[in-house]
Amino acid sequence: MTTPRARARNKRGEGAQLREEIVRAAGTLLDGGDPQSVTLRAVAREAGISAPSIYAHFPDLDSILLVVAQRAFAALEQELAGPDDPDPAERLRAISVAYLTFAERQPHRYRLMFGSVWDASRARDRTPALADDLAVLGMGAFEVIHRTVAECAAKGLSTSADPFADATALWVGLHGLAQLRVATPLFPWPPHLREALIGRLALLV
Repeated sequence: MTTPRARARNKRGEGAQLREEIVRAAGTLLDGGDPQSVTLRAVAREAGISAPSIYAHFPDLDSILLVVAQRAFAALEQELAGPDDPDPAERLRAISVAYLTFAERQPHRYRLMFGSVWDASRARDRTPALADDLAVLGMGAFEVIHRTVAECAAKGLSTSADPFADATALWVGLHGLAQLRVATPLFPWPPHLREALIGRLALLV
């Protein structure tokens, strides 16, 4: 039987630090590549605490994974907002490349974000208190794409008549490409597929 790593007791007022350590422990286990290993017991062991100690900070594993997913989406949003090209069409292309790069660089967190590791809809059903946070999960990152497609349309660089729908189509396309490149690495991917995908789905002129 394994026991938690020895850990000094938190001083009064250090509960926020322990909460952070719990989230970090879940992320470390997730990055290890085996989603089945991310359990409350394993998180507690990684954080160097007893499993019951988690309940003072999180009611269940879903609540921990929600924070991990929120932070991953926040990191994605920050990267998508990075390109500052004054030409919105070029910026949209750079945003799309940043999206695919993030998915490639953070494969396990990306899978968590989009349900391959953790089913957010089931989490909502199991823990109704999470519903509001789950409803807006990832919307900040999507809004960067939406806003840029809308700017392209406003400047005549896209024929989009419905930027929200076309931004959604682009998001779906990027997600599909990110997932398929991992699932079928031996497929003879066309060299200019990414550029064609972005241009067609965003209706760039």
